[in-house]
Amino acid sequence: MVSDEFLDGESLTGRQAALVFAGFLSLIILSGVLLVLLRGVF
Repeated sequence: MVSDEFLDGESLTGRQAALVFAGFLSLIILSGVLLVLLRGVF
């Protein structure tokens, strides 16, 4: 998988760590927005 190669580097650089952090953060925010939208629908 691509993520294995991505995380298998000699050491996680600051830029990679920031990208992973931003990815998780956007996932959390997206799920939160989806929850609010679904709650408004139902």
